[in-house]
Amino acid sequence: MRRQTTIFRSCIPAPGRAFPSVEKRGLSPVFRVPVAVLLGLLAASAAAEVYKCTDANGSTRYTDTPCGETPTAIRKRSAPAVPPPSTDERMQKTRRLLDALEAERSQEEQAEAEQKAEKERRQSNCNSARDRYQRIISASWLYDFDEQGNRVELTDEQRARSTERARAEMERWCD
Repeated sequence: MRRQTTIFRSCIPAPGRAFPSVEKRGLSPVFRVPVAVLLGLLAASAAAEVYKCTDANGSTRYTDTPCGETPTAIRKRSAPAVPPPSTDERMQKTRRLLDALEAERSQEEQAEAEQKAEKERRQSNCNSARDRYQRIISASWLYDFDEQGNRVELTDEQRARSTERARAEMERWCD
């Protein structure tokens, strides 16, 4: 018995001294006590049992202390052990993830290119519609071609319809 006490005493540091392993790591004294308390709480909570208690009314409650005359201890179930993935499985998973990211990036780039092309097309159509409208309102006379290919000057009503169509096209393409 004397020998066990001596071994036990040699594990406990002298008052005012820290554990040798803590001193070597340079853990400041401010953190030593909270770390020791935290480790003690974790160890105690891991070893605690859970008891199922049923009272006279039939309601059930769960607690960490035994209750009543015949407390029922409940075993904690641990998660089933999952084998770690092999290197090949990790590489395949990583490759699938990278491929998915590449596909997503490619789709985003394609969508951006389509939006840019649509914007350029709209801008070009807008410029053409504005130019056409300006030519119509600034022209002293407008003409069209008949079946034989001869120029025919537009009436005021026809000119108003052409002006309105040009304005509608300009509103359609210009924001």
